[in-house]
Amino acid sequence: MRPSLGFGLIEIMVAIVISLLASLAIYQTFSTSEGFRRSTLGSGNAQSSGGIAIMQIQKDLERSGYGIGSSRALNCNVVSQNANYTNFPLVPVRITSVAGGSDQISLLYSTSPAGGMPALFGEGTTHTNNDDQFVNILLASQFQTDDLVVAWPDPGKQAQTACPLFQITCTSADCVGAGTPAAGKDFLLRHTANALWNGTAVNQPFPASLPMNTTRLFNFGTMVRRSYCVYLAGNPNQCAQASNKTDGSLLSMDVPKDKAVDESSWTTTTENVIQLKAQYGLDTNTDGDNIPNNVSSWTNTTPANLQGWQRLIAIRYAVLVRGNYPEKPNRDGSCNATAADAKFSWAGGDFNQPTNAQPSDTSWQCYRYSVHETVVPLRNQRLINQPNLISTSAP
Repeated sequence: MRPSLGFGLIEIMVAIVISLLASLAIYQTFSTSEGFRRSTLGSGNAQSSGGIAIMQIQKDLERSGYGIGSSRALNCNVVSQNANYTNFPLVPVRITSVAGGSDQISLLYSTSPAGGMPALFGEGTTHTNNDDQFVNILLASQFQTDDLVVAWPDPGKQAQTACPLFQITCTSADCVGAGTPAAGKDFLLRHTANALWNGTAVNQPFPASLPMNTTRLFNFGTMVRRSYCVYLAGNPNQCAQASNKTDGSLLSMDVPKDKAVDESSWTTTTENVIQLKAQYGLDTNTDGDNIPNNVSSWTNTTPANLQGWQRLIAIRYAVLVRGNYPEKPNRDGSCNATAADAKFSWAGGDFNQPTNAQPSDTSWQCYRYSVHETVVPLRNQRLINQPNLISTSAP
């Protein structure tokens, strides 16, 4: 019987070659699997981020304009003592464009359950900027302590005017001390000098007088002034005072009432959003009934006057999102997950070419992208554009 001598050199070399081939096959399988994983996770994450961005903005756009009680009050200049809440137009939404960057969307709406119904002064009531209380207000029961109220002294005939903004310090149910009116009168406001809201000097915020027959009071409750802005490293989109946010984040901010805007004013709505584009939908043809019905033109130019704002009936917008994970570069370090000449389009045109992801400076072509867009009818805008049955001024 021939004794066993173990493996020879040839057998060992064959085994090594087989092992190397098996390892290469395993590595190739792993590499392909990892590529599919990155692509799948990145696409899924982008879809989620795009959906969140679209739905969050849509939810606020559907509320925008609630509290503006007349279409003829649109674009009046809101004035108050509060530095953050003065000299802004009374409009439901504004689009601010940054050259070469993303758009910003700013919204305004009331939080009061009765915000859509304007209140009027009762018969025989006049008020001046020296008054420390409002009395005999029709629909005064809809107002609550600390509500923010815009007074619109309707000038009529497409004219523009300033709209004072004040805060209700107390109502008849909880007012005490000097200045409380006689029983039977609807007490609305004690108008005293206040560092944040109510002033007593002329135009701080009240004009010399408020006309009895035409002044309307719009209840905005806590008043929401919210902005959406896409943050990229270096803040090229000019999100006010924003910094130290994740590159490619959709930020939102409620304008603070008692402090200056700073980094803490912004919150991250969702990540992986790298551009935002928006347009106004205008009805320049009211079909003979003087009521806007259908969008006849889209533009990113902000209306310049009352008539332009009255034509606004919808907003369309889109976001460009990128996958959360970059694709693996080629051997030479280049990426072709997205072509260098790729165009990302939406109904309003093309997005700008993406920039490299920060802070790693990963080539933008290593990522996959998707576009999400929608159109939101401004239902509160359409409501106030209906014929004004209570106004005594000519439109």
